[in-house]
Amino acid sequence: MLKAIQAGLSQAAPGAAQTVMLFNADGTPAGKYLARQLIQDLATAGSGQATCSTAATTAAKTATITDFILLKNGFVAIRFANAVNVADATLNISSTGAKNIKINGANLQPGVIKAGMTAVMCYDGSAYNIVGLLGLEGGGSPSDLYVDMGLPSGVLWAKKNIDITQADGFAASEYQYECSFCSWGNTQMHNPTSTSAFDYNWGTANDGPYADTPGAALTGNISPSFDAARANLGAPWRMPTTGEFVELFNNIDYIDANGAVIAAATTNKLITMNSIVGIRLKSKINNNVLFFPCSGYGHGASWNNRGSLGNYWSSSLHSATNGRGLRFLSGGVDPQSNNNRYRGFAVRPVQ
Repeated sequence: MLKAIQAGLSQAAPGAAQTVMLFNADGTPAGKYLARQLIQDLATAGSGQATCSTAATTAAKTATITDFILLKNGFVAIRFANAVNVADATLNISSTGAKNIKINGANLQPGVIKAGMTAVMCYDGSAYNIVGLLGLEGGGSPSDLYVDMGLPSGVLWAKKNIDITQADGFAASEYQYECSFCSWGNTQMHNPTSTSAFDYNWGTANDGPYADTPGAALTGNISPSFDAARANLGAPWRMPTTGEFVELFNNIDYIDANGAVIAAATTNKLITMNSIVGIRLKSKINNNVLFFPCSGYGHGASWNNRGSLGNYWSSSLHSATNGRGLRFLSGGVDPQSNNNRYRGFAVRPVQ
């Protein structure tokens, strides 16, 4: 009904007084029931809720609300199935036109909306303004993205490794070896093509293919421009520093698959969870748990030590040839290890 009335009004001469009369089929004036339906339609015009399933790095977001009419001051609630990891995103509801998404008066920046969040927005006549962000499914806890280990610094650790083949940029599960790898200081990431190989050649020394990458020229710690997590996930995600790895491991116990603490004197801290070998960390502060799989590393065109070794880059420089990171295997765990910068390591981001 409302769309029919709107169409009629749009045909009237500009500036002319407009009177809308509603009639029944027999020509008599419409009664209270028709009026009630009109009031109900007016109350919902320009509002509604929907899910946006557009890919995380696609700026043009879309959603569909049945019988939606774009009206100034209308409110909508849009659940984002994927994160918004692109700058200057727009939203087009039911083909009413792409409108900028804004928050606090500025265009939405990457990383503010995470996968599973719902944004409540008001249309001001030109843009959708976010007035509230609701948490993720599961009681509003973003536990499918990160784990709060209660650390003194307040750093939040991602629950899963980066995987650029996934819509939200994270591995499908924390219990898998497959993920994206990068050399130290480079934002371009590569995934294995089999259980033992890449379609990318990492080289066998820093003067190989690595020498032609932007990261090879770095002489200090990785800045945001060279940060693989920031580039592929958007702010506030970033690579951890070696100091943040140390802080994490200073505040945990190693636990087995059943949750029992592994004795400190036990050198081999590797366990198997869901058929995946890795290390399981339990916070001494709040008992929350993180799992790091033994995702191995890239060397030449090979994926080495899948299931027996974990290597994770930090953003901290060690030397002209080596970067710092986390390393663990049956022989022990070193949260401030250093290794050749050309090698492909996994990344566990923080914010």
